[in-house]
Amino acid sequence: MLSEIFDDWSLSDAHLLRTDIRGTEYEPIDVEAAASRAREELDIRVPEKNGYAVPLFEKHEPVPTDEYVIYRPEKGHIGWYDSGFGIGGAERFADCERLRENEIGHRLRFWLDEHRTNVELDVDEADLPDERVHPTDRLSEDARRGFFDDLRGFVDSEREAERQGNWERYEEIGLEDSIQRNQVSGPFISLGSTSREGETLYRYQFADDEDQDDEIVVDLRDDEGIFPGNRCILDIESDDQHFPIEAEVRSVTDPQITIRPVWDRIPDRSVVEKILTSNDAEVWLHELLNPVPYDRRIDAINQVEQNDRKRDLLTGDRPIEYSVNKYAPPNPGLELNEYQQLALVWADSAEDVVCIHGPPGTGKTRTLTAYVRHAVSRGESVLVTAHSNQAVDNLLVGDSSLGTPEDGTLHAMAQDDDVDLSIARVGNNSRSRVVQNHYTGRSTSEADVIAATTSGTATFDQDEFDVAVVDEATQASRPATAIVLNSAEKLVLAGDHKQLTPYCADETKKEEDMHISLFEYLLERYDGALSVLLEKQYRMNEEIAAFPNEAFYDGKLKTADRNRDWSISDLKPFMGVDIDGREKTPSYGNSYYNPDEAEAVAKQVQLLAQSGVASEDIGVISAYSGQVSEIHDRVNRLDIEDPRAVSVDTVDSFQGGEREAIIVSFVRSNDDGYSGFLEFPDEGPRRLNVALTRARKRLVLVGNWETLGTCAPHRSSGESCADLYENLADHIRSRERMLSMKE
Repeated sequence: MLSEIFDDWSLSDAHLLRTDIRGTEYEPIDVEAAASRAREELDIRVPEKNGYAVPLFEKHEPVPTDEYVIYRPEKGHIGWYDSGFGIGGAERFADCERLRENEIGHRLRFWLDEHRTNVELDVDEADLPDERVHPTDRLSEDARRGFFDDLRGFVDSEREAERQGNWERYEEIGLEDSIQRNQVSGPFISLGSTSREGETLYRYQFADDEDQDDEIVVDLRDDEGIFPGNRCILDIESDDQHFPIEAEVRSVTDPQITIRPVWDRIPDRSVVEKILTSNDAEVWLHELLNPVPYDRRIDAINQVEQNDRKRDLLTGDRPIEYSVNKYAPPNPGLELNEYQQLALVWADSAEDVVCIHGPPGTGKTRTLTAYVRHAVSRGESVLVTAHSNQAVDNLLVGDSSLGTPEDGTLHAMAQDDDVDLSIARVGNNSRSRVVQNHYTGRSTSEADVIAATTSGTATFDQDEFDVAVVDEATQASRPATAIVLNSAEKLVLAGDHKQLTPYCADETKKEEDMHISLFEYLLERYDGALSVLLEKQYRMNEEIAAFPNEAFYDGKLKTADRNRDWSISDLKPFMGVDIDGREKTPSYGNSYYNPDEAEAVAKQVQLLAQSGVASEDIGVISAYSGQVSEIHDRVNRLDIEDPRAVSVDTVDSFQGGEREAIIVSFVRSNDDGYSGFLEFPDEGPRRLNVALTRARKRLVLVGNWETLGTCAPHRSSGESCADLYENLADHIRSRERMLSMKE
């Protein structure tokens, strides 16, 4: 019954319609029949008005509002507050017949079956979200405080890990090599010291290049990346043991800067002070730390902690609510499959948050685009965001070019004269020419959709947006997503928590699971009941999808007809190569490489090229950076067209990418079963999942399967995912797709 969508409607929270009914005319409506139907279904008496409250719908769809009119059935009258009556307006009643063609009749019409032109939601009730999703447990008061303290501590540890990592990398290279590699800014010459607010600051000017045009002034911010507040490594061309030192940039006024040494990290202040003010000294600056992203995360965590509703969401102190209106299913404006349409219903009905689980090739971004258009059509303010500029731009424009918008993108909608949708892109770091030309620099106050990175979202006030859509949400840490949570009343998170977690600089925090995304955290806190799965994949041949589907997605994924039998010439879509190559480590660094596997990979690349696959459509994934270099060398020597166009990179770099054909080199090969991080119980399966789901038409897996499937001696079975590799090898052999190159 229609009355079920009014279950949460309360007369005490509603108000009498206030409007001027003159002017606008609508299609005639049987007002008394509509009001009578509402009275029968709801029976909301208002004794002091001697009538019944009849809730009104929105103008264009059967969505309840907090406005109502009074119906007096014995007289056939409707009452409202007529703002156009008299000088200041007055409450009045009129015969139902007189209201047939004005706003009142128009907003009552959905009480009549014949005026609900939208098709009712046609899904299984079991597939819809529960009205209330309760947390698995509730944190104690001390645990709640500890939760936010831990988040702040995680941000501080990431800040320090980045600072320490950059310092160590600089010390390995040194100033001379850094200058040659153009990794430092300078030289700067001293302009002396100055005192400000009780502390001594040091002034420097960028030294002019003798060969540089006198009219060209260096832009220290845009060209050199030097901003106030940045921490830098300050060094001089000398063997002086007191340098390098850490310094904070206090001001930037081209071509001059002011810095403050971080004295608590400098043991001999007097010597350093003397050198810094020397007329002969030339100093160079190397990036150490940009504190802004970390400060923004801390600020957002503090604000979320002070907001009862947001704090209780994170700590599991209240249920998450959904309100499905089956009489007004969202109209996406895009062609969606049944699973994407269901996800749209979940997103539309969420009061607080929803997680859209989008495995590779399931149309996650298309689903988000449809939701954004629907939300804008409802008059909602929308923020779209992701952890990186590239991910934000992909959500906006996809593969659009300047002259050709990609179908199904927000950019295509914004360029369509028949679609009322405007976009503004926050920030100046987009590398997309389409975004730069169309959306960067636009006024955010006039845009329907505002796009920003999670960090860039910090410029907005708490709850400034009705809804925030976060793409690649499983790639953003909880502190980073807290900035978005603070900015919007509702979150739509989309990602795949079965693939790589957000980057974590502090390995100790990884062990404590502090690095997991808000998406994954909420799934654990609310036992997965706030997640909807996109079940149809359009990326890869069905044989390629078979193992990851069973191993990581519980066999729930279905392959679309269009890509079910994709293949390259007469090559099998899925192959394994079993090779007994020897792993090696270089004389420098800790990474591994395997020359025999690299040679096997090169042969597979050659075979693909001979089968007509363009070099840019071939990808090679390796678990180790050392092997990336080894494979690069061998592929570049192949007699194929443009061998350098073959993408060779690590698993992490390939997340989110895809190619016609993918070759994977696992590298590790030894008699004891040591596979390193490949067999980590949490990280290992995620990396394997990424590697297995990049190929469209052919996937070749090269490795020593005995090593990969053996639990290392220092690990128990619970501390290893070697059994996953063993299952994968069995899967390949059972289909007679394993090529043995062992002697």
